[in-house]
Amino acid sequence: MSSTLLDFILCGFTYVLLSYFLGIWAKSKLTNATGRDEEDGGSIEAMPPVLDLPPGVSWPKKELVESE
Repeated sequence: MSSTLLDFILCGFTYVLLSYFLGIWAKSKLTNATGRDEEDGGSIEAMPPVLDLPPGVSWPKKELVESE
C-alpha cells in the first residue's frame, strides 16, 4: 500500500470521527438550550436599570412631558 493511499484513508477516518463527535456535541447543546426555557415558567421580571449618575445630576420626580 502506498503512503499516499494510507494518508487518504487516515484523513477520511479522522474526518468521519470528528464529524461524529461534533454532531453529538451540537445535539447536546441544542437539547440543553430548549430545556432552559421551561425552568423559568415564562415569567419575565422587568427591573429598571440602575444607573450611576455623576454628582449633581438627578432624575426628575415626575415626567415633564404629558402624554396626549
